[in-house]
Amino acid sequence: MSKAVFITGTGTDMGKTYLSGLIVKKLAQAGKNPAYYKAAMSGNDRRTDGSLIPGDALFVKEMSGISQSLDDMCPYVYENAWSPHLASRVEGNPVDLDVVRRGFLKAANDYEYITMEGSGGILCP
Repeated sequence: MSKAVFITGTGTDMGKTYLSGLIVKKLAQAGKNPAYYKAAMSGNDRRTDGSLIPGDALFVKEMSGISQSLDDMCPYVYENAWSPHLASRVEGNPVDLDVVRRGFLKAANDYEYITMEGSGGILCP
């Protein structure tokens, strides 16, 4: 199993994604095999085909240069810029903890290091 670090903060826009990107970038530069994982992210834009762009995952991927697919970085992506638990309820796509666990375990099996970012602030369910 890989080594993992969990990044959280007291609120949204605290710099969790930026810090996660720096950690993943430095691990990649050191020749490690790092991954990024976030259970759910909200406030995302749509592609021209209507699918949602996982913005935080895209930021980390571009910053770090890793080859991990965006789909493997985050299983739940929401459009509304609300806490993920509220966005999931409104958008009709509730978070299933088993899906989150399976995604994390896949990353743990495929990569040497995982930087996992918390969703929203520390008080988000």
